[in-house]
Amino acid sequence: MRQNLLEILSPHRWVIARIAVVILLGAGLELVPPLVMQRVVDDHLTAGNADGLWALAFAYLAAMAGVAGLGFLSNYLTALTAQSALKELRVRLYRHLQRLPLRYYDQTPLGDIISRCTADVDTLDTLFSSGVAGLVTDLVRLLTVSIAMFILSPLLFLVSLGVVPPLWWVTETFRKRIRNAERRNREAVGLMNTHLQETFGGMEVIRAFDRAAAFVARFRRVLKQTLDAFNEAARYSALYAPIMQMLMAAAIALLLWSGARGTLAGWSLSLGTLTAFVLLFKRFFDPITALGEEWQTVQGALSGAERIFQVLEMPVESAEQEAGRVNEAQDGIRVEHLTFGYFPEQPVLRDVSFHVRAGEHVALVGRTGAGKSSIVHLLGGLYAPWEGAVRVAGLDPRRLPESERRRVLGVVPQAVQLFSGSVRDNLTLGDSEAPPEAVANAALTAGADDFIRSLPQGYETQINSGSAQLSSGQRQLLSLARALVWNPKVLLFDEATSAIDSASEAAFRRALEQESAQHRRAILTVAHRLSTAVAADRVIVLERGHILEMGTPDELIRKGGRFAALLELESAGWDWRNEN
Repeated sequence: MRQNLLEILSPHRWVIARIAVVILLGAGLELVPPLVMQRVVDDHLTAGNADGLWALAFAYLAAMAGVAGLGFLSNYLTALTAQSALKELRVRLYRHLQRLPLRYYDQTPLGDIISRCTADVDTLDTLFSSGVAGLVTDLVRLLTVSIAMFILSPLLFLVSLGVVPPLWWVTETFRKRIRNAERRNREAVGLMNTHLQETFGGMEVIRAFDRAAAFVARFRRVLKQTLDAFNEAARYSALYAPIMQMLMAAAIALLLWSGARGTLAGWSLSLGTLTAFVLLFKRFFDPITALGEEWQTVQGALSGAERIFQVLEMPVESAEQEAGRVNEAQDGIRVEHLTFGYFPEQPVLRDVSFHVRAGEHVALVGRTGAGKSSIVHLLGGLYAPWEGAVRVAGLDPRRLPESERRRVLGVVPQAVQLFSGSVRDNLTLGDSEAPPEAVANAALTAGADDFIRSLPQGYETQINSGSAQLSSGQRQLLSLARALVWNPKVLLFDEATSAIDSASEAAFRRALEQESAQHRRAILTVAHRLSTAVAADRVIVLERGHILEMGTPDELIRKGGRFAALLELESAGWDWRNEN
């Protein structure tokens, strides 16, 4: 972790060096007031001489003003540096999350991911701007005060060292306990964010089933975990300061007793020196107490940092891209002896092979869990096969060059995802290079142009992921249009028209087939209606991860096998996708 933190701060090393100089100057000026008090006591109070007191008072005031000014400069530069470093860290974390295998998102709650990007990164702000900066400042103060104390009185300095062992024991004991409590607290915050994200995202379901009270009770249990971890850390933090104050009081009492006896015994220890030494020891103890409190802050921040670096250390998907451009002679889709699963020893696809030629439309049919969507995920480059290979236009979809991906692959997943921005931004995903005419043509083909133009600002109307002004069917039409903007060579539809009425689906299918024939586009469709499959050039029937039937719709109907049986079920009004 130390290496990771240094890597984050290394671009700002020269600013940090200037901050260190400012801290050193401030620590040096902090020695002036106790030394001024020594002069006041020895040269003026005990001698009854008032001459020159104004100069000492001015020196005291100037030193304190300098300390305040340098403290401001140090805090300001530290805050600017911390925010700059955290901005770069957030971008780095976001970029890394974009490149993690999709399996990470399958296994990690969304609320926990958001917590790592927000709350856990915020703890590093505390680490850099308060924790580390405070630690460095107080360590420098401790060093300069220790040197001054030794110069004033080596004997009293040795006496003051007696407080070090109990100080070390107290600090080490509290450090371990607070670190563990803060780690549990960060994990509990992640659980809380997950619960909130799931609850607000599923509010319609919760209200439909009248389960609000149950979810409130569940939230209380999650909050209790967070509160228990927080209370444990707070208990140790509250205990630390009083214990340190008692140790300091005992040490000062010991110094006063030793110093007073030394002065009376003729140790050549003046009253002014004893006064200055006690003041310096107070300044010696203040950074020690602050170091303990700042160390507690650091422990909490390091718990958040651990969660961030856990993500950053996860291996990303290979960024290696295949050389060359799309092989026009190998347009289409090729799946060869494909075996794949989401969990070890649990394959969902077993030795699947098929080919979709350029200009051909193939429909995948099968009951829920047959492996249809998994094939789409693999062809979209979201997962790597266990065995076998998948090729799109002759290339591995996971290593398609960025310059080729958009014109090779168009994917419409089951779940429609819209983003905050205009309708145009949602169709182009913010790509300013998308020609306006291509956007309009894609919307026309998808059957979305009419309703888009009926919106208040047309293509510039602002929408978001939960836009209530759009029906589920309209949202799906936008998803279809998005896949067509770059006129891809291959289209993958995963139940892409499930929310569209039959008439709109038929109109879209006719427009798409006409355009696809012109561009020799290969289309693979996961069919939720068998009417879509009947209109395809070929049908592949999946059963428990392997191909059961494959052929033209007419061939499979005449064969009287599974596809024909599914057609009969659908015509009788049964939901064949879930029938056993």
